[in-house]
Amino acid sequence: MRKIIPLLILLAATGFRPIIVAAASASESGHFEVNGKPVDEFHCEPSGGGKHPAVILLHGAAPRGSALDTFQQMCSDLADRGYYVMYLEYYSQTDAVTPGQLDKMMRLLPVWLAEIDGGIGELNKNPKVESSKIAIVGFSLGSFLAMTQAATDPSEVTAVVDYYGPFFPQLKMIMTQVPFPPILILHGENDSLVPVAQAKELDSVLTEKKRPHEMHLYPGADHAFNFPQAPMWYRESAARDAWNRTLASLDKNLKH
Repeated sequence: MRKIIPLLILLAATGFRPIIVAAASASESGHFEVNGKPVDEFHCEPSGGGKHPAVILLHGAAPRGSALDTFQQMCSDLADRGYYVMYLEYYSQTDAVTPGQLDKMMRLLPVWLAEIDGGIGELNKNPKVESSKIAIVGFSLGSFLAMTQAATDPSEVTAVVDYYGPFFPQLKMIMTQVPFPPILILHGENDSLVPVAQAKELDSVLTEKKRPHEMHLYPGADHAFNFPQAPMWYRESAARDAWNRTLASLDKNLKH
């Protein structure tokens, strides 16, 4: 059973569309139960038999259903690369949130973490998934949740990709006491919602504790720099570079 930690959330994500290479694998909708209530998801399966490493995708703070076509594309792209992919709708048992609703986020945090933990449980039971190789790719609020999951149950998460997620002292305390899995940190240097200082602090903590990680900062980039429908923030070269780094990090940590 996971430990629920009351963490302050600052946050942020958008529901816009990132640049990703189109792919062919179709997604399939499904659901599972946590505490007797349904959790919605959709997944993409790679071709071929046997067990496959898995990736969970976590959206950020935005209205429910935002950018589902984008996440379906990400799902397909990763499945074509050999991953079993689950997009987990952690709003399934709660209201949606938007950036700045900190009190509401605090109240809903335990439910979200339970849903994510339940999703990992479902992957562990899936005969098509190699349960010892499960990564989480999170965007902003989703990244914060990914890091929290990895910090509180490090044996369940093989790797994390952190797209401009917030980092707080409470999380720092936990991360320094556990064998935190490899993490890729991707952040814009001009992020106006989650200051880049938080990414640098995370990097400093992980470096000091000799935890495996990589960080790449994008000069001049704001929050959600990989979303082209946010033209005031979007940077095509940074978007493509970040996605390529995401794929390389997943391959490195899940396929070897």
